[in-house]
Amino acid sequence: MCQIQMKVLTEKLISLTHPCLNLWHPTVDSFIWNTLIRAHVQIQPTHNTPLSIFLKMREHDVHVDFYTFPFLLQSIHSPSHLQLGQSIHSQSLVFGFSSDPFVQTSLISMYTASGDVGSARKVFDEMPEPDLPSWNSIINANVKAGLVGVARELFDGMPSRNVISWSSMLDGYVRWGKCKEALELFGQMKEENEVMPNEYTVSILLAACEQLGSLEHGKWAHAYVYKLGKEINVVLGTSLIEMYAKCGSIARARLVFENLGPKKDLMAWSAMISGLAMHGHWEDCLRLFSDMVENRVRPDDITFLGVLSACVHGGLVSQGKEMFERMSKEFDISPSVQHYGCMIDLYGRAGLIDEAWNLLNTMPMEPDVLIWGALLSGARICGDIETCEIALNKIIEQDPTNGAAYVLLSNVYAKLGRWKDARHVRNIMETKRVKKFPGRSSIEVNANIQ
Repeated sequence: MCQIQMKVLTEKLISLTHPCLNLWHPTVDSFIWNTLIRAHVQIQPTHNTPLSIFLKMREHDVHVDFYTFPFLLQSIHSPSHLQLGQSIHSQSLVFGFSSDPFVQTSLISMYTASGDVGSARKVFDEMPEPDLPSWNSIINANVKAGLVGVARELFDGMPSRNVISWSSMLDGYVRWGKCKEALELFGQMKEENEVMPNEYTVSILLAACEQLGSLEHGKWAHAYVYKLGKEINVVLGTSLIEMYAKCGSIARARLVFENLGPKKDLMAWSAMISGLAMHGHWEDCLRLFSDMVENRVRPDDITFLGVLSACVHGGLVSQGKEMFERMSKEFDISPSVQHYGCMIDLYGRAGLIDEAWNLLNTMPMEPDVLIWGALLSGARICGDIETCEIALNKIIEQDPTNGAAYVLLSNVYAKLGRWKDARHVRNIMETKRVKKFPGRSSIEVNANIQ
């Protein structure tokens, strides 16, 4: 039976035996009930209906099996459902399936999704011989919780690994800012040569190169894809575009983008537009946006962030206003605080402080540090000391540990000759033990980040 026919049959079964209706088929066995539970989890990813099917299943004295609980546990996917997940765990104990490896692996995944890493680890530790999916699940649980060190200890203790194991650990390092460790781990993966990286693994590696700004490692990763004989699909292509753009090689990013041909999706278009904006190629950015719309690819909020950033870099006030208006009028996208920040930055850089204030005062949300920072940037360029003072006080009010804001405010007062105020700001810094940390940067020398 083909997949489409199976889906149609399942939908018919659901309509005939939905728990809200009067189920009178006493011969329906656990396979059908499990299929119903699984179908509802896949089609309607909520926890209520699968649970109601399970309860109706018990009402008709249908015996549960080791498939029932894994399917049921898949419906628990957030901390708010943790108590329900614990109840299902209790039911698995009652029916004697708590030691089944399929159930245990599903319990680990459920507790991970619910944010209860301790319970996930407890289930794992109770397994006499955890299988590979169980190892991968507990590593993923610790990675999501930020316990990268614990995840690495588990990873090193695995009796065997597959590509999911390596990818999970690599993802953990990148997700929590340990990109150098990710590159080292990938080097170990190559040396051991036990498993072959897939597109997802390479995408994680490219994300590490992107965060480190390591062009040489990124170029090597790109070449490695060809060595593996893998096609540059749209997901991998988008990762390459973002990596090359962040590492300063916009020409290579553009080449990857063009080579994607008709496979380009919204993510690829947005990545290229943002990359061009980042490098100040505002004309190419706006031209590419027009091409995107002509190709009937509907932009999203990320796309418009790139376009507005290009307008900021190019000082294109009229084009920026037009794009900002098109967001809501033409594409029904509500501007976020980041979009307002771009527009206020655009007005400020152009010396239009009054327009920046007007937009700030009409925002549907409260201005945050980003907005006040954008206003501050424009006010400093224009020499509007009064606006600088207001913006800096707002930044300090919302982020009391922002040492740079205190120093800037003190310097503003000093420039105005208000020495008592300048000294007062410095005293507040000392009292609150707020420090301005020096800036840091890194460079790549012979493929080494220093």
